[in-house]
Amino acid sequence: MEKFLKFLKTEAIGGHIIRLSLVGLLLFGGFTKLILAGAMENNLIGAIFLAAIETFAAFGLLIHYRIPLYGLIGSALAIVAIIIRLIFSYNWVKDTILRTDSYLQAINSFLGTYNNGLFHIILLLGASIYCMGNSFKAYIRHRITQPWPH
Repeated sequence: MEKFLKFLKTEAIGGHIIRLSLVGLLLFGGFTKLILAGAMENNLIGAIFLAAIETFAAFGLLIHYRIPLYGLIGSALAIVAIIIRLIFSYNWVKDTILRTDSYLQAINSFLGTYNNGLFHIILLLGASIYCMGNSFKAYIRHRITQPWPH
């Protein structure tokens, strides 16, 4: 039984590491997007919007420890930001490297050229889904243990 309890403690520590790593990556990506917007000649409003989504997601994931509902919202925002990042990356490879208008022609080059970036995006997406499930579990536990309203 003690080995099983140690495993649960290890899983909890791993969950904290995943959550805090995702927060760090979202904050780093959120703040540096504003700097990279000028260098990459992208739309500044779009960069500010994406930075705001990632920053709010990171703060929601941090507040999860006090209010699980905010962790749930932060996880959903993180998934949205990562999907936007994936679409942006695909369009960047299509427009910059291939200089083509065809999305079908770009998919092979995108998978071949951008595979390292895709790996990181998939890891971020998996961490966001994990955090969403963890926040949902904590939210349900909080709702069940909360006293009935009078």
